[in-house]
Amino acid sequence: MVQDLKTKINVRDGKDLSNDTNYVPSTFAKVHVSKTSPIQSRLDQGLRDIIGSSFLLVGIEKQNSVDRGTGEVHTATIYTVRIISRKAKAFRELIQIKVKDSKPIVKQEEIDLVMMQQSKPIILRFENVAHYAYMGGETLNATGVDRLNVNIKDAMNYE
Repeated sequence: MVQDLKTKINVRDGKDLSNDTNYVPSTFAKVHVSKTSPIQSRLDQGLRDIIGSSFLLVGIEKQNSVDRGTGEVHTATIYTVRIISRKAKAFRELIQIKVKDSKPIVKQEEIDLVMMQQSKPIILRFENVAHYAYMGGETLNATGVDRLNVNIKDAMNYE
């Protein structure tokens, strides 16, 4: 019965995305239940349900920071993305996901072409997405990012 349900969920417009090598959903980091913040830990375990696992690229920001001890320059990329998984609780929301020690995988010129509707939308997936709450703020981090070769409709309906 569970297998039948999974098949029904994954089949969209005659396509079975679970067998599509072009679609690989994002992965999420393991959440350890903390004794000092047990409620936040439980909320973090539901991150996939909140944001889904495929995203529409809206913008990219490159960030450089200098290690005060060694003087080494670290590069990070902050991806501004729209949540496009229809079943995600934050469907259509804009979020930012930071990938440390990473250069942008898409050039700004390509994003401009997408905004002018001269190129197809860019769909991304992230590796090991994690939520961190800290004194008065929060952030989403990932260890990697990949570009998916699927159309936006298939990505929206996957989950």
